Amino acid sequence: MTINALAAAPAARAWLATTRSARVLNVFEHACNLVNPAGEVLSLVIGERGLTPFALLLPVNPLPLFSFVSPASLVRVEGQKLSVGPLTINWETARSWNPTPDWTALGRCLADRARLADLAAGLANLPLRGSLLELFVAPPQGSLLPRALAGKARPAALALIDGLRSASVSQASAGAQQLAGLGGGLTPAGDDFIVGALLAVWAGLYGSGLEELAGSLAVAAAQRTTTLSGAYLRAAARGECAAPWHGLFAALLAGEPASIRRALADLLSVGHTSGGDALAGFLAVHFVAEATPASY
Repeated sequence: MTINALAAAPAARAWLATTRSARVLNVFEHACNLVNPAGEVLSLVIGERGLTPFALLLPVNPLPLFSFVSPASLVRVEGQKLSVGPLTINWETARSWNPTPDWTALGRCLADRARLADLAAGLANLPLRGSLLELFVAPPQGSLLPRALAGKARPAALALIDGLRSASVSQASAGAQQLAGLGGGLTPAGDDFIVGALLAVWAGLYGSGLEELAGSLAVAAAQRTTTLSGAYLRAAARGECAAPWHGLFAALLAGEPASIRRALADLLSVGHTSGGDALAGFLAVHFVAEATPASY
């Protein structure tokens, strides 16, 4: 079966240009992740919503494409073609997808901290699903966040945020290292929180000039977690993010409350709690600044 890819992120093109063999890392209904000998990840995704900073977008197909793929499937790159088991993917004509938001415009938008407060307020009555947002926002239907996870995540998250606020490399690194790998799944909750915090750095929520610090935090955290989660951490340190974040940022720049609320709901629906965990990291600087000392 031969398929023409529709779009490719820059990291995906780089992966394809430098990789000859790889293995299947994991397979889902709408995504298949590959990893090469260097530990770099390529995500094959179906549907624009699934675009990641290291994704190759495939068209919707009447057949469940990834049902033909397993962890034992042979993976090869030859010229402009990627073979994964019985699938052959031609990526030569794929358009480029830019995973980097317009951080300059977003920074100007969020320089008015009332915008950030409105974004946080938009979480009212949305399902937090037991995500790390519950460290800062009381869910209306009672907490679903496991107490043990909350007990470990809270001091680590505050150390990371306080370290970024004070530009303290040691404090921010200590918090990131405590969060790395914390929680279950392919992208643990603690890692997703770090991803959100790194995107907040790029949005200028901690001031200017911290991008280099973001890179060092990602490197340290990636060494302590899963392969897939490490790929997201390194991408966030480069200022790159997945499609649902682009939807939220576009809504913020447009300043349309209804669109912002829809985009928040969309982000919160990512993974089991991944979207909410990352959003907690992005908004944590607002919640910490607004909290009284006794709140924590």
